[in-house]
Amino acid sequence: MRAGYFRRHRTAMLAGLVFGIAAVLVPLAPWNDSAGRTPCPGHTGIVVAAGTDVSAGAERQALINTWNSQHQDDPDLQARIVEISSVADLQRSQLAAVSEAYGCDYDVLMLDAPWTAEFAARKAIVPFPLPHGWDGDFLRELRQSVTWHGTVYALPFNADVGLLYYWNDARRQAPVGLPDLLGQAAEAVTAHGFPAGYALQLADYEGGAVNALELIWGFGGDVVRDDRVVIDAYATQVRSALAAVHANLPPQVAGIDRTSGDATEEYSIQAFEARQVAFMRNWPYAFRTLAADPRMRAGGRLRFGVSPLPGPSVLGGQNLAISAYSRKQEQARRLVEFLTDQKAESQLFDCGGFAPTRESAYEAPRPCTDSPPGEQPIGQADLTQLAVQIRQAIARARPRPMTPAYQEFSEVFRRCFRAAAFQPGEVDVDYAAFARLLRAAYSGRPVHTDPDRPCG
Repeated sequence: MRAGYFRRHRTAMLAGLVFGIAAVLVPLAPWNDSAGRTPCPGHTGIVVAAGTDVSAGAERQALINTWNSQHQDDPDLQARIVEISSVADLQRSQLAAVSEAYGCDYDVLMLDAPWTAEFAARKAIVPFPLPHGWDGDFLRELRQSVTWHGTVYALPFNADVGLLYYWNDARRQAPVGLPDLLGQAAEAVTAHGFPAGYALQLADYEGGAVNALELIWGFGGDVVRDDRVVIDAYATQVRSALAAVHANLPPQVAGIDRTSGDATEEYSIQAFEARQVAFMRNWPYAFRTLAADPRMRAGGRLRFGVSPLPGPSVLGGQNLAISAYSRKQEQARRLVEFLTDQKAESQLFDCGGFAPTRESAYEAPRPCTDSPPGEQPIGQADLTQLAVQIRQAIARARPRPMTPAYQEFSEVFRRCFRAAAFQPGEVDVDYAAFARLLRAAYSGRPVHTDPDRPCG
């Protein structure tokens, strides 16, 4: 499985490099409008720009295949996915570069939840036509992520929320709060022989920002509230979160996996499968990856469990928006509605492991009848239990800060958090300076920091 992973992501990295170069060159491409720019070339069919599909059965492509078979007599409705990068930060940069160049290369943009505000504010996407109004079957928690200044700009394709994965023999009881989880993780090292207790993803990428937010929330702190940066008002709680990271990293104890500072989701999954960690924070798609592995079963029963995090998780997901520069906006609308209808959302969950965006998909999940060869099928009971855990986690989750300058905010936030969390010894953070930097980034103002003191 690891070899397959590296083959898959080697392709994704090469694709990311190609499209990264293209994103740099696109601003040189001409455009035709009232300013006298010349037209960019058109393309046949509908093009969806997206990140790498992490589902076990490539279910996004399976949905596209179904759509194409239903419209095989109309070349203008044939759709294809262009996977631009496996890294969220690079996806956003490449999509932004194409949009800034008024590029008509893509018709549908798959946007990470916090990017919708940015692309709406820069008018790179159009308000989504809702001829019949907002569909009440969509999860109510997701509407904020597709709305900017009261207008819906996208439809939610898949939700995402942090879940706690644990080896059954490692968990003493359902943890009550994050400190209790870290305590049980440390116990698992000494009592059950795990090399490390808890796998986080705190590398310098968007997943690192998500994990850092959840750590701060788990200790009662906050970073942004009611459109205001408040991290300085919660300095005590943030300091507790940072102290917990310090106290649980080797050589003190191994409550937190020593590699968490460089880990991404896939790395943590591999460590969990290899029984290198007792607990793991990860997204819902990890369940299908783990459950499909025969090593993760004993007598037909799963050797691991899953539950909501013992504290708020970040509410994530991907939204489908129509590019403002698409020549095929009506066709794009029809495709987006197909990809987010009830049947599609059920398929994304049942066969792909994605968290669906519709209530109906949680109510009656059915085991996938088309599992890839060699994959262990997931039974009805496990699938139903997973649906319950995801829905509970979403109900407790919180969105990331909503600002058109979210990317800049995220970069400043995680840079400061990582500097404080992983430098040797306890770091004395200047929380007033930290807050000033975050306020500047949140509002889109330039941020200049000293590399030796990234938090002020």
